[in-house]
Amino acid sequence: MGNRWSPFVKQLVVIGLLVGVVWLVARVRVLIAPVIIALLLAYLVSMPVGWILRRTGWSRAPVVLLTEIVVVLVLLTIPALIAPWAVNAFTAFGNTLVKVGQELLQVGPKPIAITPSITIDLGPFYQPINEWLRGLLGPDLTTLQNLQGLLGPLAGGAATVVRGAVSGVVWTLFVLVFCFYAVKDGPRFGRFVGENVPEVWRAESGQLWREMTRIWDAFVRGQLGVAFIMGVVVWFIMTVLGVRNAPVLGLISGVMEFVPAIGPVVAAVPGILIALFLGSSWLPLPTLWFAVVVGFAYFLLQQMENLFLVPRVVGRRVRLHPVMVIVGALAGLQLGGVLGVLLAAPTIATARLLLGYVYRKLFDLELFPAPEMPIDRSHYWKELVDERGVRAVLFDLDGTLIETDDDMVARLARRLRFLGKLMPEAQRQRTARRWLMGSEGLVNSLITLLDRLNLDGLLFRLNDTFHRWCGMRDPQNFVAVTGSIEVIRALSERYRLAAVTSRNRREAEAFLMQYDLYNLFHAVITRDDVRRLKPHPMPVIKAAEKLGVPAEQCVMVGDTDVDTRSAKAAGALSVGVLCGFGEMHDFGDADLVIECTAQLAEWL
Repeated sequence: MGNRWSPFVKQLVVIGLLVGVVWLVARVRVLIAPVIIALLLAYLVSMPVGWILRRTGWSRAPVVLLTEIVVVLVLLTIPALIAPWAVNAFTAFGNTLVKVGQELLQVGPKPIAITPSITIDLGPFYQPINEWLRGLLGPDLTTLQNLQGLLGPLAGGAATVVRGAVSGVVWTLFVLVFCFYAVKDGPRFGRFVGENVPEVWRAESGQLWREMTRIWDAFVRGQLGVAFIMGVVVWFIMTVLGVRNAPVLGLISGVMEFVPAIGPVVAAVPGILIALFLGSSWLPLPTLWFAVVVGFAYFLLQQMENLFLVPRVVGRRVRLHPVMVIVGALAGLQLGGVLGVLLAAPTIATARLLLGYVYRKLFDLELFPAPEMPIDRSHYWKELVDERGVRAVLFDLDGTLIETDDDMVARLARRLRFLGKLMPEAQRQRTARRWLMGSEGLVNSLITLLDRLNLDGLLFRLNDTFHRWCGMRDPQNFVAVTGSIEVIRALSERYRLAAVTSRNRREAEAFLMQYDLYNLFHAVITRDDVRRLKPHPMPVIKAAEKLGVPAEQCVMVGDTDVDTRSAKAAGALSVGVLCGFGEMHDFGDADLVIECTAQLAEWL
């Protein structure tokens, strides 16, 4: 073994290597854009390649080659097919922006009267904006020529990326060849690096690499999904409302999803301005009120995205403060044009991960804290019941006391047989069950809306159809959940009982009569008794009032998160049972989760 380097020499070598890498990147920065595009293309190709290899065991190289050819053909065919439509759509959108600009130039703000003696004049603030618009649009407001000034910075950045990546045959071949070898030899390269990392660093570097991979995977895969969903939804909603240029507004919303936090807000501005100055193509609303409606629609869509889409599709690894997103987007625009803006969020998230790693190493902190274990709430259940002084138990019916009909799940799973290569039988069964469970809240909301509109006939027909979809048995032939009848009889000696269901009264009472339970229940709350169905708290509150017990002293037992949400909103305790449609992860907010209704006697 040769002479060992001293720590000082090692530090000099590391610093020299870093300086060399920075110098090399600066000298060959023309390669950055093509390499990034090649890596993104490799990511798209690697997903179908991995799926094919796991199911066939074929040789990797020909699968990669054929898949890359198919992906490239698709990526080239789609723009070619939509090019004529896109030209017309963006031309119309440009004309619309010119009309909006004309309206802005003709509108002057009036003083706002706070009191008879106090007014606010916005003229001095509006005048610079007016002059900027006139300079931007020029004297001829009926042409699109000067709109380039508005989109100049973004267009320039996009042109730089396009010229650097696909302006010639050489760059195109470079991207394709790089993509091929990245997918073909990526696993081998990863193993080589992992095996040559010193043993003492192997665990840390492996965990750090997995965290970085999760960030980029969540961004690329998640943001693509969110962008597609939001683009289509905005297109549909704007078309329904009669907003002009709805397809382009949907496309803008989809693209801006790659700029988290501020992107959706920026995407809403053109739609609101078009609604404010041009109104709806069919709704007889004043333009101001129509702009309010469109703005409210954008607001609801953003809330839906933040509450449901982003946590489930993207996750929390790319969550950044809006200020960080703004700074990163501006820096990305300056460094890489449009590509820099789109990749700013995952780049900042990666930098945050690396800086956090360095910080924890410097101060000898835990590098990767172990995730907190979920709290076992069953340990606190007895104390919670005693503290509340529970006096009443409310039962959902379907899945809790009435056995769910697995025939419907099986029928729906059979209709998904065309996904057999992608989804095994067990997974199709779980998917069918979750679809049926997820439809409950939506159908209940629809029933509530129709009830408010007094569309009783349509309401009942929809309800009957929903029952058929869920495979609910005929009211004269119910099947009780195993052990549930005995539990009800036992609990009726100590608690006041109520049934809270979205069924109608005839069906609910038929079940209770069939099993001789009617006299044990002090209240039966059905869809005929309330105007708002679960997950709204009204059914639980109504049941508590009928029982003469505060909602805080009630326990709601149900098999879906709809029951849990209704109970928690009313202030009652919630017990989730796994004998119906719900699964363990559906009851994150429940106070107790048990396998079946029969176990309830052990906890009350």
